[in-house]
Amino acid sequence: MSAVNVLVLVHGITPIREASSHSRQYEDFVARLCARSAAVRDRLLSTNHAQILGVEWGHELPLSGPDTPDQFLTRAENRLVDCVSHIAVREDSSPDNHLLRPGSEFLSGFTRGVTNQIKDDLFLLGFTDIAYYCSPDGEQAVRRRVYTQVLELLRPFKNAEQVRLHVVAHSLGMTVAFDFLFGLFAPNDHYGNRPPDFIHENRNAPELEAAVEDYQFWRDAANPDPPAADAAPKRLVLGSTTSFGGQLALLVMRKQALVERLARQEPLDPTVIGIPMNGPPRWKNFYDVDDVLGFPVRRLFAATGTIQEYQVDCGGASRAHSGYWSHGGVLSEIASLIEDNLGN
Repeated sequence: MSAVNVLVLVHGITPIREASSHSRQYEDFVARLCARSAAVRDRLLSTNHAQILGVEWGHELPLSGPDTPDQFLTRAENRLVDCVSHIAVREDSSPDNHLLRPGSEFLSGFTRGVTNQIKDDLFLLGFTDIAYYCSPDGEQAVRRRVYTQVLELLRPFKNAEQVRLHVVAHSLGMTVAFDFLFGLFAPNDHYGNRPPDFIHENRNAPELEAAVEDYQFWRDAANPDPPAADAAPKRLVLGSTTSFGGQLALLVMRKQALVERLARQEPLDPTVIGIPMNGPPRWKNFYDVDDVLGFPVRRLFAATGTIQEYQVDCGGASRAHSGYWSHGGVLSEIASLIEDNLGN
């Protein structure tokens, strides 16, 4: 069977105030990846990047204002910084602003540089992305933005014998990608008698009619009805997934069913996103112990061999959350994972 391989790159938290694009980061990453594997280069670049997508979400792009609900995050987070950051409050001369100084000034000065950076940069410009995605409005807006981009990439390959999807996701993008894959690969009994959330929530939105139809098409390709025999290849498979600096270990707490499963000390099922329980590696996760937003995840799942995990050093606390994209060891492991799962 001839397989078409597609690569989807999903960024995560972007803790900066300026409107930004991740295109340069994506291009550099793909170039470094292809330099490590001729097979990956030949199979993914054979159609002038038509099989590669760098997703943009959650922040407006340079030279354009917000045009989707999720892109208002940039300006909303900047407003938070202007109102509640340490510097903004310290410089406020309002008679309603009072400063009390209990305790040791030396101790306060010693810790303030660290705590202010965590609160003002990481939380106000970063954790707010997580809070947004955990809200019903934010979750729907981000999913619409991300899913439509991926589905547009897949649309030309509907007649292919098989499509092998490779996903590389960073930070909160790891959770967004997990949710996208869950909607495609999770068995029907996980949804009862209704379709996945993206289809259920958007079936009456005219502007998303094509995306909803595409999502159902690819879900049917991944879950044929009646089920295909074990030996029969499916038309959509997860070739590989890579994650780094992610918060999935925290965000499993969004769902009551998962909370109860964890409370019963039951492992999670990797097959719901297309990862077999046993076999060679299909998912590699990377984390840096200095990255306060990056967590291990492998031990949560009932998998033997198919999920591999790596502790890495991205070069100190200042690069701990962003350095994965250019880390040589991470790139080599991702290249080998994709190469081993390109199919025929």
